Amino acid sequence: MGDHGRVPRHRVLVPLRWSDVDAYGHVNNVMFVRILEEARIAALGTDLLSTSRETGGALLVARQEIEYMLPLTFRIPPVPVDIWVTRIGAADFEMAYEVLDEQDGERVVYAHAETTLFAFDQWKNRPRRLRASERERLQQWADGPIQWRRRRDKAVTAP
Repeated sequence: MGDHGRVPRHRVLVPLRWSDVDAYGHVNNVMFVRILEEARIAALGTDLLSTSRETGGALLVARQEIEYMLPLTFRIPPVPVDIWVTRIGAADFEMAYEVLDEQDGERVVYAHAETTLFAFDQWKNRPRRLRASERERLQQWADGPIQWRRRRDKAVTAP
C-alpha cells in the first residue's frame, strides 16, 4: 500500500460468544456495539491518546451509528472487523467499521458503523485538544467515509 507504508484499514478478528445470539438465531443488534468496541480497543490499544489512570487521559464515545446489512449468525471462527479513521477534528475524530467476511473471494458485509470519539481529560473533567503526535498517528489510519446504504435527509418538515 503506497504512501510510505501507510496502512489505513486495520483488520481485527473478534470472537463471537454464544450469548451474542438472540431468539432469532442471529447476533443481536446490541451485541454489535460490543463487537465494535472490542475491535476498536484491539486496534487502538491504550497508548494512542495517552489513555490511562496515571495520565488522566480518556477516549470517550460521543456518537455511534450502525447500519445493518445482513444477519450475522453464530460461528466458532472470529468475525473480521475492518476499522479506519474518516475524520479528525480539534478534539475528536471518527472511526469507521465494516463487520464482514470474505467468502470465495467475495466481500460479505454484515454491518457498517461509525463512532465519534473525543479526547477527554479526567482530571480537569473536560474534553481536550488532540496533540500533534496523536493527530499524526490518526492520519496514518485515514481512509474514505462509509458509504451508507439507507441514509436519508434528516430534515424535519412541519405538518
